[in-house]
Amino acid sequence: MDFSREEAAEREIGRTRVRPFVRRFLVAAFLLTIIGVPAVQYVHEAVQTRQLKPRALDFLSAFPVARREFAKADGIAGGAAAASASLRRDFKSFEKSLEDESLLARHALPPVQEFATRFLGLGNEKVYLGRDGWLFYRPDVDYVAGPGFLDPAVLRERGKGSGIHPDPLPALLRLREDLAARGIRLLVVPVPVKPVIEPEHLSARSHTNGKPPQNPSFPRFLADLRRNGIDTLDITPVLAVDKAADGTPCFLKTDTHWFPRTVERSAELIAAETHIVPGAPDSMFRRGPSKKVTNAGDLAVMLRLPPQSTLFPMETVEIHPVTEVGGNPWCADPAAEILVLGDSFTNVYSGEDLGWGTGAGLAEQLSFTLQRPVDCIAVNAGGASTARQTLARSPGRLAGKRLVVYEFAMRDLASGDWKLTPLVEPKAEEVPGASTVTGVIREISRAPRPGTVPYRDLLICIHLDSIENFSSTEILVFLPGMKNNVLTAANSLTPGERVTLRVVPWNTVEEKIGAINRIELAGPAADIGEVYWAGDLPSAHPENP
Repeated sequence: MDFSREEAAEREIGRTRVRPFVRRFLVAAFLLTIIGVPAVQYVHEAVQTRQLKPRALDFLSAFPVARREFAKADGIAGGAAAASASLRRDFKSFEKSLEDESLLARHALPPVQEFATRFLGLGNEKVYLGRDGWLFYRPDVDYVAGPGFLDPAVLRERGKGSGIHPDPLPALLRLREDLAARGIRLLVVPVPVKPVIEPEHLSARSHTNGKPPQNPSFPRFLADLRRNGIDTLDITPVLAVDKAADGTPCFLKTDTHWFPRTVERSAELIAAETHIVPGAPDSMFRRGPSKKVTNAGDLAVMLRLPPQSTLFPMETVEIHPVTEVGGNPWCADPAAEILVLGDSFTNVYSGEDLGWGTGAGLAEQLSFTLQRPVDCIAVNAGGASTARQTLARSPGRLAGKRLVVYEFAMRDLASGDWKLTPLVEPKAEEVPGASTVTGVIREISRAPRPGTVPYRDLLICIHLDSIENFSSTEILVFLPGMKNNVLTAANSLTPGERVTLRVVPWNTVEEKIGAINRIELAGPAADIGEVYWAGDLPSAHPENP
């Protein structure tokens, strides 16, 4: 055996000599790096909050919560599993909050991303750079390029230890059954995501046999729905043909969403599947004068480039807002026969928070096409579960309905949480009013890092229990978690804190803010029926022993 190479490596590397000065310099640089970053962060937090306690110690609050989870479970094994799951969830949330609040990351990331995008052609963990200035959302690309979302191995992996319900079919079957019991028809409309319709802007070798690329499980998904009696509309082929006919893109260049004309075309396709005879033209609704709206695409925002960057200019669209014949703005009608359940594809030209204008979304265009009033429950990023959860909390919205149109982005089939959400009979409505409650935070959802999601505003949720002198001992409360891509102080709340806050029933504010993206709680807390809204940050004080 020839040991010459080993002997040479031993001589050259195994006995490396480093001068004392170099050793001291390298050790000092290493220590300065690992100590300097948290030191700078601590000083910044102390100046901002005027508190000497390091924010990093907040992770200790996870242990009392885990102890309570252990005590509530059955048996030692069940308690250990519940406590472990609680610690994993809280540690992950804590780690994410540290990343969100990192001073150095906020200042260093934008110039680094500008350099990587401009000179290296690199996006980030959420955004892929396409061709000719096009941008693509990573979950959309993963949906198309990834494995079949109904593959048994994929379902097992997504569901293992995560609490996620990966299979959409049971949830859709339950929704159909609950609606059918009320004499209501369900129409499922999965909206194609950007890489399905605009693949040539992502890769020159994108089409397969002239057909749009698609997740391998999607044909089986459609077949399963139809075999189980669920009416389904796939608008992908029509949009692809329309695009091929005139070469006009269907999606915005730097945004995840579709063009206004694509929304209008989709409303026409849905109207044809409702089996409802349209009213006389312009008898109830009209399309008002067109308006031009200029906005930054959500994908360009998610790249987190410096404010002065010129890499991705703002885009301009022309919308056609829908108004009543008398000139009043269109609004959802709870007494309408049609209910649209949806996500940001329904809202993109409806909600002010998305920045693309109002009055021209999918529900509005469906109203115009059918010349009939339409009710709408649409939550940004809520297609898989939040829209259904919202309906379950307000089942009275189903009174007088003949049809529910359930729109969601196709990406949710591969990445959404399709938990079962039964539609129970509505409870007697209480007289709405504001109340002051004091309770202990048992769980809290966390806002994602600003710029990592395609929304500027979102709400977080807290599970409040041990409430005294109130109609319920435990409730869910939504709070502003992010405003205009800036985290609110509510994200500093931690489980175990006792807080006092002013709340109003959620149904009193749902029409105004219900479309904003919400980070719901997972697990049993998500099924708590008492839901409230607190627009202001609660006052916190130590929990009584």
